[in-house]
Amino acid sequence: MSLKARAQEKVERAGISNYSFDQDVLVMCGVRYTIESCECGEPGCDGVQLRKKATVVGRILQ
Repeated sequence: MSLKARAQEKVERAGISNYSFDQDVLVMCGVRYTIESCECGEPGCDGVQLRKKATVVGRILQ
């Protein structure tokens, strides 16, 4: 199973229905998450980790 499919399963298991994918980036409530593999070995780990993606916002102050 791909990381993207595992991430989708994780989100749906959490009861979240308002999400989308922008290529390989998960978008929930306007927040973007990178999808990475997790190899922690903890019992119950689904092998996928979501990390909040930093965004660069340029602002012009007057």
